[in-house]
Amino acid sequence: MAARQQWFETLRVSIAQEHGKGWIVREKGATSRKPIGRCQLIRIWEDRTRSSVMLPMEWKATNATAILTTVGQVRNLMEERHLSLQDALRLNTELLSGNQEQAGEEFAGWPEVAARFLKAQEGRRSSTLRDITTRVERTLEALRSRPCPRDGGTLMRRYAEKFFEGCPAGGTGRKRNLLDVARFLAYAVDECGAPTRFYPPSKTKINELIGSAETTAAEKLTPPIKPEDLAALLDQLDADSEHELRLAVGLVGLYGLRPAELAVLTVKEGKAYVGHVKRNSTSMGAKAKPPRLVKAIDIAGRDGEGERLIQLYASGRVKLPKSLRNQIAKVEEKGRFQDVGADFAQKLERYAPWRALVARCPGLTPYSLRHGYAWRAHCCSTNAMHPRITAALMGHNVATHLKHYGSWTDEASLEAAVERYNAGVHPVGA
Repeated sequence: MAARQQWFETLRVSIAQEHGKGWIVREKGATSRKPIGRCQLIRIWEDRTRSSVMLPMEWKATNATAILTTVGQVRNLMEERHLSLQDALRLNTELLSGNQEQAGEEFAGWPEVAARFLKAQEGRRSSTLRDITTRVERTLEALRSRPCPRDGGTLMRRYAEKFFEGCPAGGTGRKRNLLDVARFLAYAVDECGAPTRFYPPSKTKINELIGSAETTAAEKLTPPIKPEDLAALLDQLDADSEHELRLAVGLVGLYGLRPAELAVLTVKEGKAYVGHVKRNSTSMGAKAKPPRLVKAIDIAGRDGEGERLIQLYASGRVKLPKSLRNQIAKVEEKGRFQDVGADFAQKLERYAPWRALVARCPGLTPYSLRHGYAWRAHCCSTNAMHPRITAALMGHNVATHLKHYGSWTDEASLEAAVERYNAGVHPVGA
C-alpha cells in the first residue's frame, strides 16, 4: 500500500493549483531544541529571481488552511498594489491585526473617508478642488446605488454607467474622472482602513472604461480662423461700432493670446508682454515665470494692424469691454483666470456676425482666434516660422506645439521644400 501523503505535500499541490508555479512553502528554523519551525514563503519569478519571507505561523498540519489563505492574501496584495513580497506580507499582517479589519465593516465609513480626502486636497487651486469634490460626491452616490458595488472595479464601472452619458469615449473628461476616483479609492484603503477589495483596478481595466476616441487628435483640433475671415470679422466689428470687442478680438487673434491672457497683457516701451495664467498643482509651487514677449503676425493687406492695436490698448483711448474688465478686476479675489476667458467667449458668441461665421465654418470656437495665429505662422508665408519660435511666442513648449499643430508645420515644411527645389531647377540644355 502506498504511503499516506504528508499534509505539506497536499498543501503544496493546492498552492500550485490555485496560484501556479513559482509559489513555494517549506519549513525553516527547526532545531533539536525546537523541532517545529516556521513556514517560509518563497516567490520565484520567470527569470528565476526569487524573494522569501517568514510567515507568522508554525509549520504544522493544523496551520495548513491558514498558510494557504495567507499565500492567497499576499499574492492579491502584490498584484493589486504592486507591492514587494515583504511589503505585501507586512500590510497583510497589519490588516489582520485588528486595527484594520479585512472585511472593512469597522472602518470609519465612506463619508468620513471623503471628508479626509478632500481636506488633503486643500492646497489645490479652487477650480481643481471643485472638480475633485464633484467626483468624490459622485463616487459616494455610486456606492449607495443598488445593487451595492462590492469592490473597486465594480464601483468604477457603476460610476461610468451613471455619469459618462455625455462624456465622449477616449476624452480627457473620462480620464480625469476615473483617475480621481482611483486616487480616492487608493486613499480610502491605504489611509482609512477601507476593505482592500475596494482598491482601484488595473490600468488596463481603467483604460477600458475610458474607451477609445472615435475621432483622431487631428480631427479634434479646433480649426483655426483663416486670415480672410479674421479680416472680415474685424471690419464688421468696426462697421458695427463694436470698438471694445474689436480690440479684444484683434489682440487675441493677431497676437495668438489665450483669451484669459488679456488679464495679464502689459505694454512696456512699446513692446507687449503677457504674464502666466496656466496654474496647476505643479506651477503653483514653482517660481513665477517672467512675462513673455508677444508679437503680432499680421494679415496680408493689413500690415501694422497688430502694432496699431497694441498702441491703442496702451493709450487707453479704447478699452476692453466693460464685463471683461470686471472679470479681470476679480482675478486676484477669485484666484483664477478662467472667468476672463469665459466672458470673452460669451461676448463673441453673442455677436451675430460671429455666429454666422461659425455656421459657415463648423467647429470654430473663440479659441480658433489663437489657433489662427499658428496657422498664419506656418502656412501663410513663403518664409514659414520655425515651430520653436512660434511655440515661444504662444507660451508653450515645442512638444506641445507639435502635438497640436504638427500637421500644419509638416505640410508647410513640405510645400516650402518643394518650392525651394523647383526654384533651383534650371532648363536642361540652356
